[in-house]
Amino acid sequence: MSAPTWTSSDSRFDVSYEGVGCGRLDKLMDAHAVAAQATSLLRALEGKRRLLVLTHTNPDPDSIGSALGLRHLAREKLGMETDLALTGRIMRAENKAMVSELGIEMIPITELNLDDYDCLALVDTQPGFGHTDLPEGRAMDIVIDHHVPPETPLGLPSPSFSDIRTDIGATSSMVASYMMELGIEIPADVGTALLYGVKTDTADLSRNVSDLDEKVYYHLIGRVDRRKLHAITQPDLPLEYFQALRDALNNIRVFGPVVLCSLGKVMNAEIVAEVADLFLRLDSTRTVYCGGLVGNTYHISVRTEPSGRDAYYLIRAAVGDEGSFGGHGSIAGGSIQLPDDGQRTLKRLERRLERNILQSQGLEDMPLSGLGDT
Repeated sequence: MSAPTWTSSDSRFDVSYEGVGCGRLDKLMDAHAVAAQATSLLRALEGKRRLLVLTHTNPDPDSIGSALGLRHLAREKLGMETDLALTGRIMRAENKAMVSELGIEMIPITELNLDDYDCLALVDTQPGFGHTDLPEGRAMDIVIDHHVPPETPLGLPSPSFSDIRTDIGATSSMVASYMMELGIEIPADVGTALLYGVKTDTADLSRNVSDLDEKVYYHLIGRVDRRKLHAITQPDLPLEYFQALRDALNNIRVFGPVVLCSLGKVMNAEIVAEVADLFLRLDSTRTVYCGGLVGNTYHISVRTEPSGRDAYYLIRAAVGDEGSFGGHGSIAGGSIQLPDDGQRTLKRLERRLERNILQSQGLEDMPLSGLGDT
């Protein structure tokens, strides 16, 4: 993986810090340079009338938290009318609880007239990612993200403000840091959303974590609604969750330190990521690949130990040019469009993926075992 880079979209601070952990901003940059990024964001917002914040399809807690945080910043600092757009659905039980408990209104993008907005912001993703549907004919004015940029950019005009820091664990940390720099008070509901975004993307500061994530986490911990946070992290789970878990246990394939799991047809893509998280806890496991079919789209999640290989390059080796993918550190995900949802088509794809995975891991000759054999 190339050295992480921190860049400022403000030409006065046109610098790039390469070869260092760019999340360690408090140690490597003076306070003026850190504040410059927040000031540059304000400059991009100034003079705009109405802001629309977008995320990737089926937003996760980091997407939701960073979107809510950016809305609060724009409203508090500039009095700007701001809405949050929803593409796809809120699917995972914890994500539904987050939106419900914190009263977060996300408006389906199909119900919005984009001509009503003269400023579009994209958080926790970037143009060019397969799980990100952007409005046709509109460029993004603001992009804030912590993922490795897509290998094939869309060729859209550059945003007025772009903050891409691949060494940061959560986009929520970045958005919260702007408010901290600008002296914006963070109310409990916004603080809870931001903290939960950081918690989920860094697994409680145990993976992909930077000094900035830690600083934000401990700043927010005293600004949350603890009752609501508990309700979000411990929601009731639907029957489908346990059915998918049963299928996962029946279909696990263990190749030494690598676990493969096919869930077959599933109700939503979120269960694929949940099962991948779960199986990483299996003794002696270093890497997990989990896949499931939703409609004609095959979703794959990759998880690695924090000290293991970068998940982005593992999923790239698995998926190749068959689909889209993204991620960094110990988490990655991707999707592949299939011509149909037939069992034969699914099995052919999974055989190709398994071959790619075993070759990339150097495990072609590793004997296979199931859960009952380990």
